[in-house]
Amino acid sequence: MLPALRRDPLRAFMDAAVRFGDVAFFKIGSRRGYLITNPSDIRHVLQDNARNYQKSPLYQKLRTSLGDGLLTSEGAFWLRQRRIAQPAFHRQRIEALAGVMTDAAAETAVRWETLATQGHPVEIGNEMMRLTRTVVLRALLGGDLGPYAATIDAAWATINQQIAESFWSFGIADKLPTPKKRRFHAAREVLHGAVDHLIQERRRKSSGNADLLSMLIEARDEETGESMNDLQIRVEVTTFLLAGQETTALALTWLWYLLSQHEQPQRRLAEELDNVLRGRPPAFADLANLPYTRMVIDETMRLYPPAWGFSRQAMADDRLGGYELPRGWLAFVIPYVLHRLPAYWENAEQFEPERFSSDRSADRSKFVYIPFGAGPRQCIGNHFAMIEMQLVVATLAQRFSLRLVPGHRVEPHAMITLRPRFGMPMYIERRP
Repeated sequence: MLPALRRDPLRAFMDAAVRFGDVAFFKIGSRRGYLITNPSDIRHVLQDNARNYQKSPLYQKLRTSLGDGLLTSEGAFWLRQRRIAQPAFHRQRIEALAGVMTDAAAETAVRWETLATQGHPVEIGNEMMRLTRTVVLRALLGGDLGPYAATIDAAWATINQQIAESFWSFGIADKLPTPKKRRFHAAREVLHGAVDHLIQERRRKSSGNADLLSMLIEARDEETGESMNDLQIRVEVTTFLLAGQETTALALTWLWYLLSQHEQPQRRLAEELDNVLRGRPPAFADLANLPYTRMVIDETMRLYPPAWGFSRQAMADDRLGGYELPRGWLAFVIPYVLHRLPAYWENAEQFEPERFSSDRSADRSKFVYIPFGAGPRQCIGNHFAMIEMQLVVATLAQRFSLRLVPGHRVEPHAMITLRPRFGMPMYIERRP
């Protein structure tokens, strides 16, 4: 399967699931594993027997770029880092940050007023990346990137592409000093410089806020009393900066694309926002009265989950779907595939936000819809991201509709995250 995965992992996994059912055996180079799509098996790996499964060796490529932090670490060290970061994501604290999210969206709306009058297509992925980075910096890290603000997006795109292209490579090519590798190392230096700038500025002048960066700087080990050094803080800040902006920005990018292709959902969303908000900025209290807005977001992440797939390695022998899974083998969980299987979704390829209404969702296993993962390793920022996306959509969809450049080819590209392969150029138009 290695050549097929390197060509198109989305198609390779989808074809295997359709052809072979709940458990499909994969041989990838020297590695062996199962693609699992039965919700009971997924629950077993991610929740019920999660202690037996660790991040697979494939994550070593991510660890090389980001370091050994909350996203890539395991065991007691992961649990310690999770406990340090958890208070920054308590629901009450996130609710208090709703104003920061709405303000950032409002600033984007002001920018879009100008762009709408110019009549030129805009790369919406870049717009969403700028917006979500602003939210992460203000809400979680309490700072700015200074001289690195203009270069960090390009640096991360280079890192993302290099890791994605080498993800299914197990040979000597990873170690050759090619021009791509030199660009990768240069981009990583930009990323490290940007994060070091954030940390140094915070140490120089405390914000006085109980944000994530303050918690990381002030954290002490319960046993030794030692604090994190700057290298470990850098690892965690890098993780949250990239994960916090990248995945949310991509979900929003795919959302604007889907709305541009489906007139009825776009109209229903606009009507809900008009009826509830009547032109004013949204607040956290409004979200309970915007159910269709939430459905549009949920359906977008069903079709285009930014975290499109992941794998776990068995630490001891186990059984999945009635088959022996030897120690060291992998269990592949691919949300992109799971979210599109006709066994669990009627009209699986269609964009139908109403499928997430309360009555149609009541009997659905939560392990067939996992855009944020599941179990103990579920994304720590899932509530933060959902509230942010609802407020961003409510702010911008009130005032604008977006139209894809005619003839532009849209195709998902499975890198570390699920990106539009050819970008997402769109016209920004004011709503009547």
